[in-house]
Amino acid sequence: MSLAQKLLDESIVVDTHLDLLFDIAGKHEMGRKNVIIEDYLESFRAGRVDVIVSSIFIDSEFTPDLALKKAMEQISCFYKELDSCNGEFVLATCVKDILDAKTNGQLAIMLAFEGVEPLSGNPVLLRAFYELGVRIVGPCWSRSNFAADGSRIFDFDYEGYGLTEAGIEVIKYALELGMLIDVSHTNEKTFWDIIDIVEKAGKPIMATHSNCRALSDTPRNLSDEQIKAIHKLGGVIGVNGASLINDFKNPKTADMQTMINHILHEKELCSMSIACVGLDQCDRIADQSSTISDNEDLRMVFDIIPSHAMMDEFVERLLENDFSEEDVRMILGKNVLRVIEKSIG
Repeated sequence: MSLAQKLLDESIVVDTHLDLLFDIAGKHEMGRKNVIIEDYLESFRAGRVDVIVSSIFIDSEFTPDLALKKAMEQISCFYKELDSCNGEFVLATCVKDILDAKTNGQLAIMLAFEGVEPLSGNPVLLRAFYELGVRIVGPCWSRSNFAADGSRIFDFDYEGYGLTEAGIEVIKYALELGMLIDVSHTNEKTFWDIIDIVEKAGKPIMATHSNCRALSDTPRNLSDEQIKAIHKLGGVIGVNGASLINDFKNPKTADMQTMINHILHEKELCSMSIACVGLDQCDRIADQSSTISDNEDLRMVFDIIPSHAMMDEFVERLLENDFSEEDVRMILGKNVLRVIEKSIG
């Protein structure tokens, strides 16, 4: 067994962002079932992945009018798969669930909002989604909604707005319920509005799938000041594996080293406590998503790590970049588990 495989075995390996529910629901519409077991589980096992954070993402064509319906369809499809999985995976809503799943050899899946359009403008609905298992709240994707405004990946001049009054209510209610706030996709104004609220609450935040603007200059990525603010709150940033997010000017040449350079930059700015993994694998859903397929620029994006079976190669590359064994454990899951425990329990 290689050192990389040993570290993966010993760690609780977490991917903080995957559009799993979106893919499940789309394939159920085509008549498929048991999508997680048939399309994902083998690669998860090969990569020793223990925890997947699955976003609830609504294509732009369905917002805002059909967002609630689509979200409920995604969650219902997930529960249908959960009922027939023979214990291969479980819904996790806290750190204990994750640790129990690890002990039992099960995959733990956490649910997250990637945009709160499904709340249909009503923050009170957040409680219903909490009861269904959602524990992480990203208020927006890279577009505008009733709660917050998102970054525009290609528009450097766009300023937009921050949290609305309803958005402030969503963030405060989420914290009250014991949910973790995700700032990936937020624009500058929304980001700093969230920082102000979360800092007063004494909680950490996370960016589930974002990289460094200093290395890849797009509004979708985080400035050094934002990275330091996340670190100050004890939060984490999941390194994104999308080529465009890694190298905005030269996405065709982005590779695994490009990804690791973003972690190195975060380490230099702050410390190893800020890094985790949020691969954001979109290749497999590109044809299903009108948001991607209708955008020529987004169609050119590819996954640097298209399969979790490549996690051993990723760890080997980390070790080659002089990350210590403890550094690797922190990146793979130790950091994000700390943040989940402090925010969610």
